[in-house]
Amino acid sequence: MKIFSNFTLQFKIKAMADWHTLYVRSRFEKKVYTALTEKGIEAYLPLQKTLRQWKDRKKWVQEPLFRSYCFVRVTRQTYYECLTVPGVVKYVWFDGKPAIISPEEINLIKTITSSSYTFEAYKTPIHIGQKVKVNRGVFSGYEGEVIELKGKHKVLFRISNLPVSLVVQIPKNYLQVL
Repeated sequence: MKIFSNFTLQFKIKAMADWHTLYVRSRFEKKVYTALTEKGIEAYLPLQKTLRQWKDRKKWVQEPLFRSYCFVRVTRQTYYECLTVPGVVKYVWFDGKPAIISPEEINLIKTITSSSYTFEAYKTPIHIGQKVKVNRGVFSGYEGEVIELKGKHKVLFRISNLPVSLVVQIPKNYLQVL
């Protein structure tokens, strides 16, 4: 019986965990992610495939989608443990509150990074265009804002509590104006 109550307590703590945003040293994102997962802390580092060119060769590499950011799902007990990881600078705060990212937004980022669609990350939100809901394809049900760059229809997905937006190229007939 004692084992069951312990398991229930751990499950409740895990269920109360929020996704926070860590600000990390430049080019330390992967090292921080690895150290966090080795400590048993649930972390997420969105990566994008990028073609890098050196003098003698070109190579596809996995780079962090958001430079100097890593997402962690922490409880009260593990909140301060993240700050002891080498490379972690601080938690990100937005408008005087911790930058807590909703599970839906984490799932949106995971959906975007695992899709075959072309996407980009912008450090500052773009405030032009229409609000739309995607009604077909992998992003069905998500709401965003349409922007047009170089004649292509793109949808901007804002990540609340973080000054970052994702832009995905989506066919026009997949969109429904709200």
